[in-house]
Formats: sequence, C-alpha cells, structure tokens
Amino acid sequence: MEERTTFTGIPVTNDEGIEKYFDFEVGREEGQNEYARITMGGCQLILDEQLAYLSGDLPKEWHRPAIDKLLFLLSVDRNSDDSAQA
Repeated sequence: MEERTTFTGIPVTNDEGIEKYFDFEVGREEGQNEYARITMGGCQLILDEQLAYLSGDLPKEWHRPAIDKLLFLLSVDRNSDDSAQA
C-alpha cells in the first residue's frame, strides 16, 4: 500500500526575497524507500529518504529554500499528530 502526505499551495521565499508557491508530496511506495517530490510551476525536484537529490529540473536556487520548507511542514505535521493522540 502506498502512503502519501501532501501539502499544496505553500509559499516559499528564496534568498533574493522572491516568493513562489510549491506543492510537496512525501510518501513511500509499496516495496520502495521513502521519497519527496517538490513541484513548482511545472518543475520538480525528487529527493530520496535522506532528502538527497535524485532527479528533477527545479532551478537550483530553489532547492535549499524548498527543502527547508518541507522540513518545517513535516515537523509541524508530526507535532499536530502527536498532540491529537495525547
């Protein structure tokens, strides 16, 4: 069974102060390792379970800001899951 978490329409700001909207997907395909897919304006960045680059055509200047935002979203999502179980 495939597990997937998505976040859509999330604003990300790069080092020059430019803001664009991204979609994030984190999942695990059956029999596969975890992955992350980050998309923006027709471009994408695919990362492995260690958030290392696998493939994609997302401009390099957006890699770090998008990965940082993904880590933030995952930490908030994890904390909300923990508080809902308490």
